[in-house]
Formats: sequence, structure tokens, C-alpha cells
Amino acid sequence: MRRHVFECPVCQSEQSVLLPGGDASSTSSCRECHSELEFLPDGDAVKVGSTGPTASQPPEPATASAPPAVPDDYLRYRGPPMHERPVAGGTRAITLLILAASLTGLATAWGVHIMPDEYDGLQQVEITIEVVNATGPLDNVTLLIDDATANLTAGEAGTYTTTVNSGMRTLEVQAGNHRIAWSEVFIAEQDANMEPTAGVNLFRFTLLEGEGTATEQEQPVQELWRGMFAWCPFLMLVFSLIGLGGAWAAWQRSSFLAAQLGALFSALALGFLLVGPLLGLIALILLQRQKHAFSFKTGKHPPP
Repeated sequence: MRRHVFECPVCQSEQSVLLPGGDASSTSSCRECHSELEFLPDGDAVKVGSTGPTASQPPEPATASAPPAVPDDYLRYRGPPMHERPVAGGTRAITLLILAASLTGLATAWGVHIMPDEYDGLQQVEITIEVVNATGPLDNVTLLIDDATANLTAGEAGTYTTTVNSGMRTLEVQAGNHRIAWSEVFIAEQDANMEPTAGVNLFRFTLLEGEGTATEQEQPVQELWRGMFAWCPFLMLVFSLIGLGGAWAAWQRSSFLAAQLGALFSALALGFLLVGPLLGLIALILLQRQKHAFSFKTGKHPPP
């Protein structure tokens, strides 16, 4: 008996086997694939061959690097390369929508900021003044507009009309034996035949009898105007800047949440009142359809 090292002709695994002496052939089976093998002495060498059908081998486990098996009769894909899917095109459209909404917000913020100056002296507006005290309407009153005496036309008791330039104006009402009353009002452009409307072109003053410091009179609507001039430009500016940041995130496809916030705040900036909110809403809707185009954690673009 002698030991012979050989390579299985079926599975190419290296093994060894004990062979009898002499020139007689012998058979054995492969320990790996279990194929029947025949050993034929040929001088000092030994020929190894398979004597039967190859035993079935268990399929090798699939690895991540192994390509999937595709039947030969499957048609080959001949469309555009997969990495050129229109993902970037969708995010670019969203970027433009958010950017446009943010820019309209910035423009509107600037317009609201300069509105009092833009309206200043743009139109001659007729306003109505109603003056009363604790007992009833007051006659013989004096109206100062920006420290200049106005020409009043008396109507019903305690009611007077005059003409004033549009814009921010300070109205001051004086009467004998009464404390001065004043209001800072914004006079907007309006139709010549507009009916007297409280806080718009009709202002009411209640004078306190006696001596003392001047009293400020609150007028309807005017508090809203002043609040708008004081806070709206600032809020619109902040919301628009957040929108610009969201537009950049959408362009880079780096953060879906940042793009969402940008679209939301660009809509809240109220650019051109309705245009900006509409653009921001469309961007929010499209973002939901392009969610797969964004990287949530790595900051890298997802593969196409």
C-alpha cells in the first residue's frame, strides 16, 4: 500500500488516498463532491478520472460581491444609464421654488418697510375728525397736523373734515379748558368718495376737561398698521433667510428636514401676499415625492 496525493478532476480539491501496490486499478470517491473516481497506475504516475455522474454540489452561498445570475435569454437594458435618473432635476425645481418664494418674501419685507415713506405725500386724502368730551360733542376745536394748523370744515356737532397728505401723520386736537389729545396715524391711499371708516379716514378723540399732559388716543386699525410696520419686515426677513438656507439644502440634497423647513418658512414669508405661499406649498408637496433624493445622516448624495 502506498499513499497518493491527487487533485479531484471534478471539484479540483486536493486530497490523498491509499492505493494498492502493482499495476491494478482501484476506485474511490471524492470526500468533497462525492464523485466516483478511478485510479489507473501509469508507470510511476497515477491517472485519476471520474467513473460516474458528478454528484450534485451544494450551491455556494451568495456573497455581496457576486453578481446576480441573469438568464442568457433576458433582454439587455438599453435605456439611459441608471445614474442619470432625473433626481437632480426634481430637486433643482424644488430649489427654484423655495428660492423664488424666499426672494418674494425679501421684496415684500422691503416694500412694507418703506411703505410709510413711499406713501408720504402721494395723495391728498379727506379725513373726518369727531371730537367729544365727557358730556357730548365739542365745538370750536383746533386740529394740528404735524404741528401745523389745519383748515377744518365743521359738519354736525363735534364733526369736522379736512384734507391731509397720505403717509404717517400726527394729529393733535385742542380745545379750551381741555387737555390736548393726539394720535399718530397712517393715512393710506383711498378713493375720493370713500365713506368715513373708523381708523382709516375717520378718527375719534375724547378730550379730558382741565389742565394736564396730553393724552394719546388709540385709533382702530392704526395699531395694526403700526404693528405691521414694526414687526412684519423683520419677520419676513428672518423667514426668507431660513427659506434661502432650505433652498441651499435642496440644491445640495444634504438634508431633507432643512429643505422642508426652508419651504415652510419661505411660504410664511408671505412674498407678494399669495405668490410666495403658493410657491412654498408646491415645494413642500414636491419634496415628499423627492424624499429618496436626500441623504439623512451621511451628508453625501445617495446613489442613483
